[in-house]
Amino acid sequence: MDYNVAKHAFENYMNSYDKKDKQIHLKYVHTYQVVDLMAELAFRLGLDQEKLELAKIIGLLHDIGRFEQIKRYGKISDTKTNMDHADYGCHYLFDDHHIHDFGIEEDSKEAEIIYSAIKNHNKLEIEEDLSEEKLFFAKMIRDMDKVDIFRVIAVEYEMKFNASEISPEILKKYSDHQQIDIKILKSESDKTLLYLNFINDINFNESYDILVATDNFDLFLGTVQVDEHSEKLWKKVREICFDQINKGIGE
Repeated sequence: MDYNVAKHAFENYMNSYDKKDKQIHLKYVHTYQVVDLMAELAFRLGLDQEKLELAKIIGLLHDIGRFEQIKRYGKISDTKTNMDHADYGCHYLFDDHHIHDFGIEEDSKEAEIIYSAIKNHNKLEIEEDLSEEKLFFAKMIRDMDKVDIFRVIAVEYEMKFNASEISPEILKKYSDHQQIDIKILKSESDKTLLYLNFINDINFNESYDILVATDNFDLFLGTVQVDEHSEKLWKKVREICFDQINKGIGE
């Protein structure tokens, strides 16, 4: 298992897509940002070289299904395209047997870990009954994906926060630290809360440390367009995030 072999295969895969396309480019850059973040988290967690390579390969392949989604539908959205990009990525790599292209034996332990990590990286919750090792790497990619998503949103999108548009159900789930399903969002302000709620779904204290070190979260907060009559609630929801970051995951 060699990250450089996987990277070479990934670049060959990308030859089928137009990297000048803004959305393709966005996900291409995001991919390598997540690779670097996975390497950083692996270092902070004290993983050995073999597991470091595995973590980087998971980062490299976690969004491989996005590129086909964009090519087919012109959108980065699982809900609007009815195409789960993680499930498609697993289909491409494993059902169509392309995982071999990336230097991974299909029946290996590493392949099983990669499969479960990709499949679970975008789900509301991680599936039950995963082995300890599969769960570990699934948690890693979920965390580092979120860390870079804050950067992507801040740089590429305009998020809004208007207290009058917040759905009571969404606000309650947010305040109670419950996961928010994208399917129940009713407004752009709800979506802002959804992203803020990523803070409540972090699995390692080291991930919080990386989040703070990148400044991605502060960048995201600074680009949200807050309605002038919504400052009080905006302050409250931000405090929930900061409290969670300071508290960490606990024991």
